[in-house]
Amino acid sequence: MGSHIHRMKCGELRHDLCMEPEISVIVPVLNEANCLAATLESVANQNTNVPWELVVSDSGSTDGSFDIAKRYTDRVICCEERGIGAGRHFGAVNASNSSRYFIFIDADTVIPGYYLAYVYETFKTDPGLVAFSTGFEFSEQSEQIKLAEAVANKYFLMRDKLLSVTLPGFNTCVRRDAYEECGGYRNVLLEDVDFSRRVHKIGDVKFFPHIKVMNSSRRLESMGLLGTVYYYAQLDLGGKLDSTFIDRLAQKLRVADMREYVGIRK
Repeated sequence: MGSHIHRMKCGELRHDLCMEPEISVIVPVLNEANCLAATLESVANQNTNVPWELVVSDSGSTDGSFDIAKRYTDRVICCEERGIGAGRHFGAVNASNSSRYFIFIDADTVIPGYYLAYVYETFKTDPGLVAFSTGFEFSEQSEQIKLAEAVANKYFLMRDKLLSVTLPGFNTCVRRDAYEECGGYRNVLLEDVDFSRRVHKIGDVKFFPHIKVMNSSRRLESMGLLGTVYYYAQLDLGGKLDSTFIDRLAQKLRVADMREYVGIRK
């Protein structure tokens, strides 16, 4: 499916001319049945003439996520290594050879209908741009959530203007050659910051706040606003991230398993 079969709102399938994909949308999954269909539906309903594919990288789901993914694409691959970084990278190395651009979104992220077209045109018009991310909004909109949303978007924009861009992994677009040159995602703590620092050495990296995807606030709700800000500040400042530090941080924030939260599942 993907590049030449698109799911229509009525549930029927429309077959276009078969073309080699230029874009690979990569979605890492582990037991995401509650939100996966909405995410994949937003990919399937993209308004673009650019050929694309959808690659779902499943790390052993037992809740029906695999079957949900199969309704949207035949590119469902099984990643034996647990962890969000491993899942993303496994999807990238298994993308079609023709693909020139990788788009990484998480299983709880919904993209607007023009997203793939925007990504393609942005890369096409700026040859020096190797990677970028966009703004986001939370699907839940309590006062606390709205505050966290504003703070996070301002933070990413500040890094774009003053420091080096941090690309949030749930919404990252990168040229394939730059991804391969920098080594791609690694299965480490805060894998998106690690990736951002390495790809930044290849070329220009940007954050575009005027485009927004919709993301779940479930992780924020599990840690609280202050806990989330503290967590990202500590990691992004480059402190020593050994297991003892993570265990102490988990206790302080009252999160049962910080490694589970950041995607390092052992």
